[in-house]
Amino acid sequence: MTTVNIISLNKTYPNKPMPVLKDFSLSIRDGEMVALLGPSGMGKSTLLKLITGIERPDSGDIQFDGSSILNIDPNKRGAVLMFQKSYLFPFLTVEENIGFGLKVQRTSSQTIRTEVKRMLDLIGLLGIERRKPGRLSGGEQQRVALARALVTNPKLLLLDEPLSSLDTEARMNLQEAIRTIQRELGVTTIFVTHDLGEAMAMSDRMALLLNGEVVALDKPENLFHRPRSLAAARFMGVSTFLSGNPLKVQDEAGGFVSRIANPTYEKIFAIRPEHIRVQKDGCGQSLPGVVSDCVFRGEYVEYLVAVGETSVRARMSMPAPMFPHGAQVFVKFPKEYLFEVIGN
Repeated sequence: MTTVNIISLNKTYPNKPMPVLKDFSLSIRDGEMVALLGPSGMGKSTLLKLITGIERPDSGDIQFDGSSILNIDPNKRGAVLMFQKSYLFPFLTVEENIGFGLKVQRTSSQTIRTEVKRMLDLIGLLGIERRKPGRLSGGEQQRVALARALVTNPKLLLLDEPLSSLDTEARMNLQEAIRTIQRELGVTTIFVTHDLGEAMAMSDRMALLLNGEVVALDKPENLFHRPRSLAAARFMGVSTFLSGNPLKVQDEAGGFVSRIANPTYEKIFAIRPEHIRVQKDGCGQSLPGVVSDCVFRGEYVEYLVAVGETSVRARMSMPAPMFPHGAQVFVKFPKEYLFEVIGN
């Protein structure tokens, strides 16, 4: 299908002193789905507008298969944008909504009927061709919007948080549908979301966007378990950082010597909360602490433990002990789960 290269994009709005996108670069492989992840206001939707031609960058380039698209009319770029809302035409049937783009392209009626039926089969909604959008559920409307986006065989599919308005069940079902359809068609896709779980479930790679820049780009499993920078680690849910060199055995008991991270130290190590152990007895690689909170959350118990002047958050899968407030415990940081992070 299409490879996409975004090269040193810069975009600043007149009413904002800081750039929305700053030297933004990203390469997307043919047929790949990349999730663009980050908090609101970090430039994710702006990037999609620049790709589709709704807006122009201050500088930089956007290339499809090695050729710049910046001087190509928006309707001829082959990039289709699907929004948070379906924006279906309420006065048209499902069949007419899906085939609208083909009709604009002056495709024959027979071809439109064939392609609409193929799309309805693909999204799992055969038999609703004559319904109006008002008779569809939110999840069904988004499926129809997806079919409308894909029926013209776009070079690039852009999804701008299309699942955020749906309930949990519809959202999960549509996640699976989008991923399955995207793989089957092989269409290159950028999926914008602020939901970490959604990004991990759907993408081949995740790009973490903070303050207009890509601060991390990797496979979901790599970015989740071992993010390379402090900023990425914090966004991925890591809250415990250790200074010194915790991988070395240094104390008299043959255990673990370290302190909660101080930025003056040269090396900082991180660990995910689900890899931290809270236990009654001390051992190597553990520090004494006092339980501030202990919450049962069904599949796991979440602990907040005061270690010195710092709070450490840990999650242990059931069965796990329930410690009362003020209990004296030890917090263990298994060295096999510690990873080094850099930056700020």
